[in-house]
Amino acid sequence: MYFRFAIINVFLLLFALPLGAEEEIRVELTTKAHLSPLYLSRIQGERAGLEPSYLKNLHKILHNDLHYSGYSKLEEKDEILEKALRHHDPNVTFNPQRWDKIGVSYVLKGNVEDKKLDLFAFNVKTGSLKKFEGIPLSGDLSLDKKQIHMLSDAILMTLFGVEGIANSRILYSVQVNNPDPKLEDWKAEIWQCDYDGGGTRQVTYEHNYSITPVLIPAHPSFSNDRFIYVNYKNGQPKIYFSSLKNRTGKPLINLRGNQLLPSISKQRDRLAFISDAGGRADLFVQNIDNKGKLEGKPNQLFSYPRSTQASPTFSPDGSKIAFVSDKDGTPRIYIIPSCLENNKRGNPVLITKRSRENTCPSWSPDGTKIAFSAKTNGVRQIWIFDCELEEEQQLTTGPGNKENPCWAKDSLHLVFNSTDPDCSELYLVNLNQPEAVKITSGSGKKHYPTWGIKE
Repeated sequence: MYFRFAIINVFLLLFALPLGAEEEIRVELTTKAHLSPLYLSRIQGERAGLEPSYLKNLHKILHNDLHYSGYSKLEEKDEILEKALRHHDPNVTFNPQRWDKIGVSYVLKGNVEDKKLDLFAFNVKTGSLKKFEGIPLSGDLSLDKKQIHMLSDAILMTLFGVEGIANSRILYSVQVNNPDPKLEDWKAEIWQCDYDGGGTRQVTYEHNYSITPVLIPAHPSFSNDRFIYVNYKNGQPKIYFSSLKNRTGKPLINLRGNQLLPSISKQRDRLAFISDAGGRADLFVQNIDNKGKLEGKPNQLFSYPRSTQASPTFSPDGSKIAFVSDKDGTPRIYIIPSCLENNKRGNPVLITKRSRENTCPSWSPDGTKIAFSAKTNGVRQIWIFDCELEEEQQLTTGPGNKENPCWAKDSLHLVFNSTDPDCSELYLVNLNQPEAVKITSGSGKKHYPTWGIKE
C-alpha cells in the first residue's frame, strides 16, 4: 500500500494541497466571441403518442446541448412567440421581421407526431429554412437522448458550419473503497459517459487500480473504441491496452520499472510515457508502426539529474511534446521535439513563466493552445497557454482544486476534474461562456477524463 501511494505522489508531482469544497466555478478568460441569440420553442406533440413530461425532457436535452455549445445563447420563453410558432402557416411562424425586431438570429421549432420528431431551423438573416425530418423516438429517454445529441450536432453544422461535441463521450477513472476486506482498501476502474455526464457505463473490471485512460486515435482499419490506461494489478503500475468491448486489458510495453501517464500521438506512430527504468522518473517515447505494433524498444527522450518528469502530451502534428518537469525547481511545463535527432535529445523550452507549480498539460487538437493546472493563490486552477501569442491566461476561478483538463475535438470545450478530500467530480466548460457545469455526481472520485469517443 505505501509503495503504491509513494509512486503516485512522485509521478503526480506533489499534488497534495489544502483543498476546499467545490462551489461556484467561473471562467476568467476574456473572449471576443459572439454568441448568436437563438429561440428554441417547446416541442409540440398533440399526436405524439408520448407523454407530455417525456417531451419536456427531450426539450431539456436539446436546450442544454445548444446552450453549452459555445456558439449560441438561448432566449427566454415567451408565450406570444410560442403562440406564433404553433401557427399552421410557416409565413406567420417564421416571419423574419418579427424575429429580427426582437434580436433573434435563429429559430428552432420541434413537433412530434406518431413518435417521430420533425425540427425546423430558421435563419432570420437569410430567410432560409432547414427541416430535419422523421427522427424516430422510442419513448425510452436513455435511448432517445442519443438521437437528440446527434440532432444538436447537425443543427450546429447547419447554423454555424461547425462540428458539435454533443454526440461524443468521455472516458475517466472512478476511485471507490474496496468492499473486500482482504484486498487493498481502495480500487479504481475506467468508466465512460456522455459529454453531459449521462449514459454512464463501467468499462474495465480489473478489480484493482486503473487510472489515466487515453483514447487511441481512430483509424480506417481499426474501431474507434481502443484505449490505453495504467493498472497496478501486477504490483507495479504498467500501461495496458484494451477496448470498450473488453473487460480487462493486456500489458502493452515490456520495460522494467514503473510506467505512468501515457500519451499517444494523433498519427498513432508514437507513445510517450513516464518510467523510472533508468533510475528516476524520465520521459520515454515508444515508436509504433503503421499496423499498430510496437516498433523497437522505448527511447529515453528526456532525463535530468535529481528531477521528475510527468504528463506528456503531443502536439497535433506529433512533432513536439509538452511535459512537466521540476528540473529548475517547481514543476513547470516545457516543450521538446518528440524525436531523437542523430541520437541526440532536443533541448526543452520552458513555456509557463507566469504561473507556478504547473501540472497535467493538454494540447488542443488545433495546436493553438495548451490547457494545464497551476497553483494560483493557493488553489489549483485551469490555465491556458496561447501557443501563437506565447501568453498564459487563467481560465477558472473559485475555491477547490481543478486538474487534468482535456480538450474536445473542437478545441473549444474542456473537461476537467475537481479535487476534494471527500469527492472529485467532472466539469464541462468552453472558452466562450463564463460558466463551468458539473456533469457527474454520486459515489466515487471521478478523475483523469479524456475526450474523444464518438458514437
